[in-house]
Amino acid sequence: MLQSYFILGMIYLWTALCIPFTILGKLYDPAGYLSHRIGRAWSWGVLKISRVKVEIEGLENIDTNKQYIFISNHTSAFDIPSVYWGIPNKHGMLAKKQLKYVPFFGWAMWAAGHYFVDRQNHRKALAMMDQVAILMLKDKGHSLVIFAEGTRSPDGQLQQFKRGAFVLSLDTGIPIVPVIINGAYKAKRKEGPRIMATTLKLSVLAPMEPQNYSTETRQQYLNDARDLFVKHYTPPPG
Repeated sequence: MLQSYFILGMIYLWTALCIPFTILGKLYDPAGYLSHRIGRAWSWGVLKISRVKVEIEGLENIDTNKQYIFISNHTSAFDIPSVYWGIPNKHGMLAKKQLKYVPFFGWAMWAAGHYFVDRQNHRKALAMMDQVAILMLKDKGHSLVIFAEGTRSPDGQLQQFKRGAFVLSLDTGIPIVPVIINGAYKAKRKEGPRIMATTLKLSVLAPMEPQNYSTETRQQYLNDARDLFVKHYTPPPG
Protein backbone atom coordinates (compact mmCIF):
# COMPACT_ATOMS: atom_id res chain seq x y z
CA MET A 1 0.00 0.00 0.00
CA LEU A 2 2.84 2.40 0.81
CA GLN A 3 4.29 1.74 -2.63
CA SER A 4 0.91 2.51 -4.24
CA TYR A 5 0.69 5.83 -2.38
CA PHE A 6 4.23 6.66 -3.50
CA ILE A 7 3.27 5.89 -7.13
CA LEU A 8 0.16 8.06 -6.82
CA GLY A 9 2.29 10.90 -5.46
CA MET A 10 4.70 10.61 -8.37
CA ILE A 11 1.77 10.59 -10.83
CA TYR A 12 0.42 13.80 -9.27
CA LEU A 13 3.83 15.44 -9.60
CA TRP A 14 4.19 14.28 -13.21
CA THR A 15 0.68 15.57 -13.99
CA ALA A 16 1.45 18.93 -12.40
CA LEU A 17 4.58 19.18 -14.56
CA CYS A 18 2.70 18.37 -17.78
CA ILE A 19 -0.31 20.64 -17.21
CA PRO A 20 1.30 24.04 -17.99
CA PHE A 21 3.01 22.66 -21.10
CA THR A 22 -0.31 21.27 -22.35
CA ILE A 23 -2.04 24.64 -21.89
CA LEU A 24 0.84 26.55 -23.47
CA GLY A 25 0.86 24.05 -26.34
CA LYS A 26 -2.72 25.03 -27.18
CA LEU A 27 -1.75 28.70 -27.24
CA TYR A 28 1.21 27.98 -29.53
CA ASP A 29 -0.70 25.53 -31.76
CA PRO A 30 -4.47 26.26 -31.70
CA ALA A 31 -5.13 23.15 -33.80
CA GLY A 32 -4.19 21.13 -30.74
CA TYR A 33 -1.59 18.77 -32.21
CA LEU A 34 1.15 19.87 -29.83
CA SER A 35 -1.10 19.62 -26.76
CA HIS A 36 -2.17 16.16 -27.87
CA ARG A 37 1.45 15.02 -28.15
CA ILE A 38 2.12 16.36 -24.66
CA GLY A 39 -0.97 14.50 -23.45
CA ARG A 40 0.37 11.26 -24.91
CA ALA A 41 3.71 11.94 -23.21
CA TRP A 42 1.80 12.36 -19.93
CA SER A 43 0.16 8.97 -20.50
CA TRP A 44 3.52 7.34 -21.24
CA GLY A 45 4.92 8.79 -18.01
CA VAL A 46 1.97 7.58 -15.92
CA LEU A 47 2.40 4.06 -17.26
CA LYS A 48 6.17 4.10 -16.68
CA ILE A 49 5.83 5.40 -13.12
CA SER A 50 3.24 2.72 -12.37
CA ARG A 51 5.24 -0.07 -14.02
CA VAL A 52 2.27 -0.84 -16.26
CA LYS A 53 3.23 -2.05 -19.72
CA VAL A 54 0.94 -1.85 -22.74
CA GLU A 55 1.00 -4.31 -25.62
CA ILE A 56 -0.89 -3.25 -28.74
CA GLU A 57 -2.16 -5.35 -31.59
CA GLY A 58 -4.24 -4.45 -34.64
CA LEU A 59 -2.94 -0.96 -35.40
CA GLU A 60 -2.77 -2.06 -39.03
CA ASN A 61 -6.60 -1.99 -38.98
CA ILE A 62 -6.70 1.81 -38.76
CA ASP A 63 -5.40 4.77 -40.75
CA THR A 64 -3.63 7.23 -38.44
CA ASN A 65 -4.79 10.10 -40.65
CA LYS A 66 -8.45 9.06 -40.62
CA GLN A 67 -11.18 10.04 -38.18
CA TYR A 68 -12.80 7.39 -35.98
CA ILE A 69 -14.96 6.93 -32.92
CA PHE A 70 -12.97 4.52 -30.76
CA ILE A 71 -15.02 2.61 -28.20
CA SER A 72 -13.50 0.70 -25.31
CA ASN A 73 -14.40 -1.22 -22.18
CA HIS A 74 -13.67 0.41 -18.82
CA THR A 75 -12.46 -1.44 -15.71
CA SER A 76 -9.62 0.71 -14.40
CA ALA A 77 -8.18 4.20 -14.16
CA PHE A 78 -5.33 2.88 -16.32
CA ASP A 79 -7.69 2.48 -19.28
CA ILE A 80 -7.34 6.21 -19.94
CA PRO A 81 -3.53 6.49 -20.23
CA SER A 82 -3.26 3.13 -22.00
CA VAL A 83 -5.72 4.12 -24.74
CA TYR A 84 -4.40 7.67 -24.93
CA TRP A 85 -0.86 6.38 -25.39
CA GLY A 86 -1.77 3.36 -27.52
CA ILE A 87 -3.95 5.08 -30.15
CA PRO A 88 -1.74 7.23 -32.41
CA ASN A 89 -4.61 9.18 -34.00
CA LYS A 90 -5.16 12.68 -32.62
CA HIS A 91 -8.16 12.23 -30.38
CA GLY A 92 -10.07 13.36 -27.32
CA MET A 93 -12.19 11.60 -24.75
CA LEU A 94 -15.58 12.26 -23.19
CA ALA A 95 -15.22 13.51 -19.64
CA LYS A 96 -17.51 14.59 -16.82
CA LYS A 97 -18.56 18.23 -17.06
CA GLN A 98 -17.38 18.83 -13.50
CA LEU A 99 -13.75 18.23 -14.54
CA LYS A 100 -13.91 21.22 -16.87
CA TYR A 101 -13.99 23.57 -13.89
CA VAL A 102 -11.03 22.08 -12.05
CA PRO A 103 -8.35 24.81 -12.23
CA PHE A 104 -5.42 24.00 -14.50
CA PHE A 105 -6.30 20.28 -14.79
CA GLY A 106 -9.61 20.97 -16.53
CA TRP A 107 -7.99 23.64 -18.68
CA ALA A 108 -5.32 21.17 -19.75
CA MET A 109 -7.99 18.63 -20.68
CA TRP A 110 -9.72 21.25 -22.82
CA ALA A 111 -6.39 22.20 -24.43
CA ALA A 112 -5.72 18.53 -25.25
CA GLY A 113 -9.03 18.28 -27.13
CA HIS A 114 -11.31 16.42 -24.72
CA TYR A 115 -15.08 16.89 -24.62
CA PHE A 116 -17.18 17.51 -21.51
CA VAL A 117 -20.70 16.13 -20.95
CA ASP A 118 -23.26 16.48 -18.17
CA ARG A 119 -23.87 12.87 -17.17
CA GLN A 120 -26.46 13.84 -14.56
CA ASN A 121 -28.73 15.54 -17.10
CA HIS A 122 -29.79 13.27 -19.97
CA ARG A 123 -31.14 16.13 -22.09
CA LYS A 124 -27.95 18.16 -21.69
CA ALA A 125 -25.83 15.09 -22.46
CA LEU A 126 -27.70 14.54 -25.73
CA ALA A 127 -27.28 18.21 -26.62
CA MET A 128 -23.57 17.91 -25.89
CA MET A 129 -23.33 14.91 -28.21
CA ASP A 130 -24.86 17.08 -30.93
CA GLN A 131 -22.12 19.64 -30.27
CA VAL A 132 -19.47 16.91 -30.38
CA ALA A 133 -20.86 15.82 -33.76
CA ILE A 134 -20.55 19.37 -35.10
CA LEU A 135 -16.99 19.73 -33.78
CA MET A 136 -15.91 16.39 -35.26
CA LEU A 137 -17.37 17.25 -38.66
CA LYS A 138 -15.49 20.58 -38.57
CA ASP A 139 -12.18 18.98 -37.56
CA LYS A 140 -11.71 15.85 -39.65
CA GLY A 141 -8.33 15.26 -38.06
CA HIS A 142 -9.75 14.76 -34.57
CA SER A 143 -11.06 11.38 -33.41
CA LEU A 144 -13.00 10.53 -30.27
CA VAL A 145 -12.65 7.85 -27.58
CA ILE A 146 -15.76 6.74 -25.71
CA PHE A 147 -15.92 4.18 -22.93
CA ALA A 148 -19.00 2.39 -24.16
CA GLU A 149 -20.20 1.30 -20.72
CA GLY A 150 -20.28 4.90 -19.51
CA THR A 151 -18.44 4.23 -16.25
CA ARG A 152 -15.91 1.83 -14.76
CA SER A 153 -17.01 -1.72 -14.08
CA PRO A 154 -16.83 -2.40 -10.31
CA ASP A 155 -16.00 -6.10 -10.76
CA GLY A 156 -14.22 -6.19 -14.12
CA GLN A 157 -17.18 -7.79 -15.88
CA LEU A 158 -18.44 -6.33 -19.15
CA GLN A 159 -21.43 -4.05 -18.58
CA GLN A 160 -24.22 -2.95 -20.88
CA PHE A 161 -23.24 -0.41 -23.56
CA LYS A 162 -24.68 3.08 -23.80
CA ARG A 163 -26.08 4.14 -27.15
CA GLY A 164 -24.31 7.51 -27.47
CA ALA A 165 -21.34 6.35 -29.57
CA PHE A 166 -23.61 4.57 -32.04
CA VAL A 167 -26.00 7.51 -32.41
CA LEU A 168 -22.99 9.77 -33.00
CA SER A 169 -21.57 7.37 -35.60
CA LEU A 170 -24.86 7.20 -37.49
CA ASP A 171 -25.32 10.98 -37.34
CA THR A 172 -21.81 11.77 -38.60
CA GLY A 173 -20.96 8.76 -40.78
CA ILE A 174 -17.75 8.24 -38.77
CA PRO A 175 -16.77 4.57 -38.33
CA ILE A 176 -16.59 2.95 -34.91
CA VAL A 177 -13.39 1.12 -33.96
CA PRO A 178 -13.62 -1.33 -31.04
CA VAL A 179 -10.57 -1.23 -28.75
CA ILE A 180 -10.61 -4.08 -26.25
CA ILE A 181 -8.52 -3.65 -23.10
CA ASN A 182 -7.47 -6.78 -21.24
CA GLY A 183 -5.61 -6.79 -17.93
CA ALA A 184 -6.37 -3.27 -16.66
CA TYR A 185 -8.54 -4.50 -13.79
CA LYS A 186 -5.46 -6.13 -12.26
CA ALA A 187 -3.49 -2.88 -12.47
CA LYS A 188 -6.03 -0.92 -10.42
CA ARG A 189 -9.62 -1.67 -9.53
CA LYS A 190 -12.32 0.97 -9.19
CA GLU A 191 -12.26 0.72 -5.39
CA GLY A 192 -9.07 1.25 -3.43
CA PRO A 193 -5.67 2.87 -4.14
CA ARG A 194 -3.64 -0.31 -4.72
CA ILE A 195 -1.63 -0.25 -7.97
CA MET A 196 -0.14 -3.46 -9.34
CA ALA A 197 2.64 -3.76 -11.91
CA THR A 198 1.24 -5.69 -14.85
CA THR A 199 0.91 -5.78 -18.63
CA LEU A 200 -2.22 -4.57 -20.41
CA LYS A 201 -3.19 -5.62 -23.90
CA LEU A 202 -5.00 -3.35 -26.37
CA SER A 203 -6.66 -5.08 -29.30
CA VAL A 204 -7.66 -2.67 -32.07
CA LEU A 205 -10.30 -4.29 -34.28
CA ALA A 206 -11.37 -3.40 -37.80
CA PRO A 207 -13.65 -0.36 -38.19
CA MET A 208 -17.41 -0.87 -38.15
CA GLU A 209 -18.99 1.15 -40.95
CA PRO A 210 -22.19 3.04 -40.02
CA GLN A 211 -23.36 2.71 -43.63
CA ASN A 212 -24.17 -0.91 -42.80
CA TYR A 213 -26.79 0.24 -40.27
CA SER A 214 -29.58 2.80 -39.95
CA THR A 215 -31.52 4.59 -37.24
CA GLU A 216 -33.96 1.68 -37.26
CA THR A 217 -31.14 -0.86 -36.74
CA ARG A 218 -29.21 1.22 -34.21
CA GLN A 219 -29.69 -1.38 -31.50
CA GLN A 220 -28.23 -4.04 -33.79
CA TYR A 221 -25.20 -1.79 -34.33
CA LEU A 222 -24.72 -1.66 -30.55
CA ASN A 223 -25.31 -5.41 -30.15
CA ASP A 224 -22.84 -6.30 -32.92
CA ALA A 225 -20.16 -4.13 -31.29
CA ARG A 226 -20.75 -5.59 -27.83
CA ASP A 227 -20.58 -9.11 -29.25
CA LEU A 228 -17.03 -8.33 -30.40
CA PHE A 229 -16.09 -7.32 -26.87
CA VAL A 230 -17.67 -10.47 -25.45
CA LYS A 231 -15.55 -12.46 -27.91
CA HIS A 232 -12.23 -10.71 -27.29
CA TYR A 233 -12.43 -9.59 -23.64
CA THR A 234 -11.36 -11.93 -20.86
CA PRO A 235 -12.92 -10.83 -17.53
CA PRO A 236 -11.07 -11.43 -14.25
CA PRO A 237 -11.83 -14.68 -12.42
CA GLY A 238 -14.88 -14.60 -10.19
